[in-house]
Amino acid sequence: MTFLALNQPAAITQTDFSVPLMSGFTLRVVALADWLVRIAIIPDGGLSVDRTWMIAPDGDVPWAGRDRLSTDGFAPLAASADGRTVQFGDDWQVDIQPAPLALTIRRRDGDGWRTVVADRLTGAYQWFEKRGVFRHFQARSLEDRHYGLGDKAGPLDHTGKRLRCLQTDALGYNAETQDPLYKHAPFVIADGVEGGAVGLLYDTLSEITFDLGAEHSNYHPHYRHVDAQEKGLVLYIIAGPKLRDVVPRLMHLTGRPHFAPRWSMGFAFTTMHHADAPDAQAVITGFAERCRAEKIPISAIHSGSGYTTKEDGRRYVFTWNEQKFPDRAGFFRRLGGLGFNTCANVKPVLLTEHPAYPQAASEGWFIRRSDGSPAVEMFWGGNGSSLDFTNEATIAWWKEGITAQVLDAGFTAAWNDNNECELWDETASVDGFGAPLPAIEVRPLHALLMSRATFEATLAREPEKRPYTISRAGPIGIARYGETWSGDNRTSWHTLKWNLRQGLSMSLSGMPFTGHDIGGFDGPKAGPELLVRWVEMMSLHPRAVMNSWKPQLADPTNTPWMHPDVTGEVRAALRLRYRLMPYLYSLAFRAHCEGTPVIAPAFYHFDDAECLADADCFMLGPDVLVAPVVEEETYHVRIFLPHTAGGWHDLHSGEVFSGGHVVEIAAPLGQLPVLVRSGAILPLATAWPDTAPHDATAVELTLFAGPGEGKSASEIFFDDGLGWGFRDKDASLVACKATWDAKTARLSAEERWTGRGRPEITLAARGLGERGLVTLPFAGRVGP
Repeated sequence: MTFLALNQPAAITQTDFSVPLMSGFTLRVVALADWLVRIAIIPDGGLSVDRTWMIAPDGDVPWAGRDRLSTDGFAPLAASADGRTVQFGDDWQVDIQPAPLALTIRRRDGDGWRTVVADRLTGAYQWFEKRGVFRHFQARSLEDRHYGLGDKAGPLDHTGKRLRCLQTDALGYNAETQDPLYKHAPFVIADGVEGGAVGLLYDTLSEITFDLGAEHSNYHPHYRHVDAQEKGLVLYIIAGPKLRDVVPRLMHLTGRPHFAPRWSMGFAFTTMHHADAPDAQAVITGFAERCRAEKIPISAIHSGSGYTTKEDGRRYVFTWNEQKFPDRAGFFRRLGGLGFNTCANVKPVLLTEHPAYPQAASEGWFIRRSDGSPAVEMFWGGNGSSLDFTNEATIAWWKEGITAQVLDAGFTAAWNDNNECELWDETASVDGFGAPLPAIEVRPLHALLMSRATFEATLAREPEKRPYTISRAGPIGIARYGETWSGDNRTSWHTLKWNLRQGLSMSLSGMPFTGHDIGGFDGPKAGPELLVRWVEMMSLHPRAVMNSWKPQLADPTNTPWMHPDVTGEVRAALRLRYRLMPYLYSLAFRAHCEGTPVIAPAFYHFDDAECLADADCFMLGPDVLVAPVVEEETYHVRIFLPHTAGGWHDLHSGEVFSGGHVVEIAAPLGQLPVLVRSGAILPLATAWPDTAPHDATAVELTLFAGPGEGKSASEIFFDDGLGWGFRDKDASLVACKATWDAKTARLSAEERWTGRGRPEITLAARGLGERGLVTLPFAGRVGP
């Protein structure tokens, strides 16, 4: 196959550049904003999947999807041409090489232009008809770094690797080397190029492989390329110039993340073994009672799918095993009395023996083979068929099941699991909301729409409350409905280290609410030290859930007290989470509003070259640096502290370290190294109810004062943790201001909104030394 080239003269409308290509394609270029360009190469017959569900500039898309070439939600820039250069507004230029076709994208930089990204001039676009692969090459510098692609294993910088986006149930995966995994995130950030960082989002649900410098050819300059298994290409180019510019813009393009209720950010527990037990009701209730008796701070219990098992041991979604739960109402009443929210595991595949299977098959609720029969694939527990979430009847049945068999039964929320949709029949199709689509090209869509259906059913039942839901799989856009996690990890120190990087990669890829199963889901039993270190690391992640399934072990379940000698350390690590919960929650609100990540690598916030090195640390928001221990028998950590005025405060010891060099921090078992940027004002919880530790009743707004002179300001968000009042400012937004000099530090706080949901506030400071603290009376409304 030769490279695509221009075939006829170009046509320019007011905002759109279009030109026919050889081999039956058309190139279309549009600048959708001063930070966003879309490149589309469309076959004459149109794209086989003509709609997108990832692109959502208005917050979400219709159930039936959005036209992949739509400009709705944007204000495209005016287009004009001068020879082979097309200019869009005052912000973008696209230079076009006609044969072989290659584009060079430039963006305004002061009085000149800077190259943002460029195609490989020796050939950039190819369609392999017999292989069904569209290939796109871009030039790259040897200094380029590459981030993103969702839950990819290994170092954050993927340069030199070849990685595939294809959702897979990867039980017990190697967190350093395994690929593919659970997510579909065809998005990479190329950083270090002339124009700084640039985001490249390939808008496709098809399988796609990214080669980020693994391949090299003597006949071409250095390049990266993608192989997408669909005819045509739609690429969004997201301008920087900083990585911290790209990530929020990705969230604007694909829909900002849902703001879940506060209880969902607390520590939660689940294990398949409890719900699989013959006396599951007593086992789960007993666990909940022991948590409260032993003062384990915890907010929720998630139930594995064992509540749906029948006599054959198989799992049938939306059914109940009443022998395991003889008094379902009493079960939920007891958990609710102890303060627990609950979440039920649900699965989108009906085994062929499922009682609803005949009806689903006859009414067309499944993905279908070419003869119209249900596509039957291997699933956990036997053969089964995947529900088709592009069918309105399927969606209605799913919502009814979530309502009647999950929420009305007593659960607070639902957890979308085993939804990778591992389908291999190339002839199968989905309903496509009345316009059928090739099933194999939209596999990730079912996890997205399953999560949406669960979200909407939860919202419809209690519209005054913000829903909570989780999904193991899904494409970019899944954050619009809830959180995700790194799937069925394996217990080891090795996993702990590399899970850390997976979470940061997801945070840079449009999935900000994420975490990892504490203690490892699969494999051997975690030893005391590993258990504590795992709890420590996850104590300051957006999601903190202990989850396990280890049927080969005599004592198979991870629990907070599985090693009595370190239960105190586990408890201390969880208390740290609740102490910082007001800060975590305020960051979650900011993520919802602005698209900023909750956790991020240090290079997201700082420009020190040393921050680019692979490191066992992460930033929690812009002000807190966390350095978990990820190696056995290690009781100190060595980390590089970025340059910042006034240095960094050790949260535990109060010692202040200057930035710009490597320091060694004590890390005894049970004490997570946490450093706070000088000038930060953090909300630290000082009191909370035992039965609702996520709902702080007293919060200390704490200034971490730097040496010398300085000033800072921040805004802290509070609300009731459940409702939508923040949309109308019926919540609390506390504006804090601080100044300090050689003699005195001054701190003030003022309510900007109604104050509803705000806890008791006091003002305090760290790092004062011999200086005094002057606090002004809290100003503003006291709230209802």
